Amino acid sequence: MKLSQVRLLVKNFEKSVAFYRDVMEFPLGFSSEEMQFASFNTGETKIEIFSRENMAEVIGENNLPTDGASQSKFLLAFSVDQVDDVCSRLKDKGAVLLHEPHDRRAWNARVAHLCDPDGNVIELYKHPL
Repeated sequence: MKLSQVRLLVKNFEKSVAFYRDVMEFPLGFSSEEMQFASFNTGETKIEIFSRENMAEVIGENNLPTDGASQSKFLLAFSVDQVDDVCSRLKDKGAVLLHEPHDRRAWNARVAHLCDPDGNVIELYKHPL
């Protein structure tokens, strides 16, 4: 498993993109207003911006922690060789997935999500499909 990006889950996509592009001066690698997603080239590990609203749709609002915790403000994304195999191992160790591995055609990836004990979202993915 390799940490490939830290995804910031933001309330205001446009302001956040402008901040990291114009103030922090990170080179913008990819941006999609429609998907509310942007990726900045910062070295081996990327910083990505994704709207909280869209992330809630991806993982399902009903899957968010119910202990009063708010949605995670960031997401750790790990590139893995086989999403299904990694999820199976993690479940054997007691991890609870927010949803089973599935293909997200718009992302050209197989993905799964889970939370750490504090409710922070972790994404496991494999590109391309």
